[in-house]
Amino acid sequence: MLTHKETSPVRLLHIIGGSCFGGAARIILRLGQVAQAEGWQVDILTTDPVFQEAVRQHGLGLVNLDVIRREIRPLWDLAGLVRLRNFLRKEPYHVVHTHTSKAGFVGRLAARLAGVPVIVHTAHGFAFHEGSPASVRLFYSTLERIAARWCDRIVSVSEFHRRWAIELGMCSPGQITAISNGIADVGRNREVELAELRRQLGARCGDLVVLSMARLAKDKGLEYLIEAATMFPSTGNRIHVAIAGDGPARGRLEQLASTLGVTDRVTFLGFREDVGDLLAACDLVVLPSLREGLSIALLEAMAAAKPIIASSIGCQREVASHADMARMIRPADSLALSEAILRLAGDKALMVRLGINARVVYESRYTENRMLDSYRRLYFDLLSAKCEPAPGRISRTVGSVSLAERWQPVTRTNPADEHLSKIGGRRGVVRQATAKDLPGILTIHQKAFSQFFLTRLGSEFLLKYYDLVLNYRAGILLVSEGTGVLEGFVCGFVDPAEFYHLMWRARRTFALPVLSTLVRHPSLATKVLYGVQRVQTPASEWPARSCELSSIAVSPETSRNGLGKALIRAFLAQAQSMGAQCVYLTTDADGNDAVNAFYRDVGFQHARRFLRRKGRWMNEYVINGMEAGNSCLTLL
Repeated sequence: MLTHKETSPVRLLHIIGGSCFGGAARIILRLGQVAQAEGWQVDILTTDPVFQEAVRQHGLGLVNLDVIRREIRPLWDLAGLVRLRNFLRKEPYHVVHTHTSKAGFVGRLAARLAGVPVIVHTAHGFAFHEGSPASVRLFYSTLERIAARWCDRIVSVSEFHRRWAIELGMCSPGQITAISNGIADVGRNREVELAELRRQLGARCGDLVVLSMARLAKDKGLEYLIEAATMFPSTGNRIHVAIAGDGPARGRLEQLASTLGVTDRVTFLGFREDVGDLLAACDLVVLPSLREGLSIALLEAMAAAKPIIASSIGCQREVASHADMARMIRPADSLALSEAILRLAGDKALMVRLGINARVVYESRYTENRMLDSYRRLYFDLLSAKCEPAPGRISRTVGSVSLAERWQPVTRTNPADEHLSKIGGRRGVVRQATAKDLPGILTIHQKAFSQFFLTRLGSEFLLKYYDLVLNYRAGILLVSEGTGVLEGFVCGFVDPAEFYHLMWRARRTFALPVLSTLVRHPSLATKVLYGVQRVQTPASEWPARSCELSSIAVSPETSRNGLGKALIRAFLAQAQSMGAQCVYLTTDADGNDAVNAFYRDVGFQHARRFLRRKGRWMNEYVINGMEAGNSCLTLL
C-alpha cells in the first residue's frame, strides 16, 4: 500500500493564456477544485485579471506568465512558445491541460517539447463556425490537425463537435472524446426582491423580460437581438431586452442600440455574477450565437427552467434534440428572432412547458457531477497509460513509484477511494472496465452464476448487457486485476430507470439471443416476461437519485481474500461521486447465508424481505446517506 511519505502530489497545469473570463474559465476552476480534492497540486496559467482573481479566490495556484495572447503575432508567439517550454522544463508537471484554440496550439507544442507525460486539450469550440468560408475552415482545421499530434487526448464539449472534428480530419476517432459541459444547479439570493431586480433591468410592471448572457463579442450574434428589438410592438405590454456580459464589442453594440433608437428597450448590464437572480427575474432567455462549443449560458437557462430561443448552430441543435425545450431560429436572422420572441410572448403555457422540459434535460444530461467525473476518469486513464517507466523515453516517477502505479483509474474517483488492496499476497488493482475486459467478465459471471436466469439467456445476451452498462453515461463496471488476470468484477448503474429505458430502446439488440434461448428452453418464457415488466417499470417507482448494484462476482481462485470488499468500496465511491444518494441490491433470502452475511458485513442494511415468483423469497439491502460530507464509506 502506498503511503503519503512514499509519494508526492500529481501536478496539473491548466493553460488558457490571455482569454477573457467566461464559460470555459468556470469549467477550469471546477476541474481544478476537483483535482485539488484528490490531493493534486493544481495551477492555472492565465493573464486575464478577472480570471486571476477568481483563481486566487478558489485557492488554486496562479501562473502569471504572459506567453499566450488571443491575437496571432508570429514572432511574439514564437518567443512565448520558447518561454513556456523553458518554464515547463523547470516545473515538473505531470499533466498539462490546454483550453481554447490559441492556447491549445502553443501550449500543446510547448508541453510536448518539454517532455510533459500527459497532455490534454479541450476544444471549447473551434475558431470557425458552420457559416465560416471554406478557406477559413481549411486554415484552422489544418492547424488543429497539426496540434493534435502533440497531445494524448482531445476533448470536445459536445458530440456535434467531436463528429465535426473527425469529418474535417482534425484527429482520429480514437484520439477525441466528447465530454459535454455541465454546471451546478443555478442558485439565487433569496433576499433580492424580483420586482426590484426587474426594475434594475429596465423593465416596467407587466413587461416581458428577455435575457441574453454572453461575452460581448462578434460571434455571439447580439447585434441581431438588438435589431429584433426594433420590430417589437410599441403598444400593449412591452418586451424589454437585458444583455448581461462585457467584452470588446460592448461599445459597438451600445452604439447600434442608440442608432436604432431602442435604448429604452435594451439594457446593457455589464459583467454580472448574480446569474441565478437574473434568470429568476427574466421570462425568456435568448442566445443568438453564431459560434459556440456548448454554451454555459444555455445550460444555466435550462437549469433555471426558462424557455429558450437559440440559434440553430450544431451544438445547440444537439441539446435541443433531447426534448421540446427550445425554439431554434436561423443564425444571423433578426426577423426570425423577433418572430420567435413574439410567438412565445403570446403563449405563456408554451413558455412554461418549454422551461419544464429544459430542466428535465439538464438534470438528465448536463449536470456538473457527470462532467467532472468524466474528466476525472480521463486523467487517471492517461496517467495509468503514460506514466509507467519505459526504456528509451522520459519516465516521471514519484519517489520510487510510477504515477501509473499510484494513480489507477476509477479507484481514485473519490478522495475517500484509496483501494490498492493486498490480495493473496499480491497487489490487486480495482479499475474501470474496458471493452477488452468483457470476455473475462463473462467468464467470471458464468462460473459464479451458472444457474441464474441471465446466465441461462446465453453468453451473447450477457455480453450485450455488460456492454450496455459500459457505455451507459452513468454505468459502473469495475474489475479487479492482479498480474494481468481479471479476478472479479462489480456492475451497476446510477438512475436505474434511465438505464432500463435505454435497455428497452435497445430491445431489438437483445431479441435474437432471447428468442434463441426460448427455442431451447421454453420454460424460461415466464421469467422473460417478468424481465420485460421490470425493464418497463415506471420511473416514479424507482428511488430518487439511486444506484442499483446489479452483480458482483470473484473468481473461485481469489475468493475469501477481501477482493469482494475492495470491489464494493470502489463501487460505492464511484456511485457517490456520480451523485447517488443510496445504493441498493437484491439477493436470494433463503439458502444464501454467506452472501447475505457478506452484504451485512460491508455495511448494507436490510431493507425488506419480499416474495418473488413461485414463492422465491428475496432480501433487499440498501446504503443510504451518500451526500458529500456523509460518505457511505464510513460504514466500511
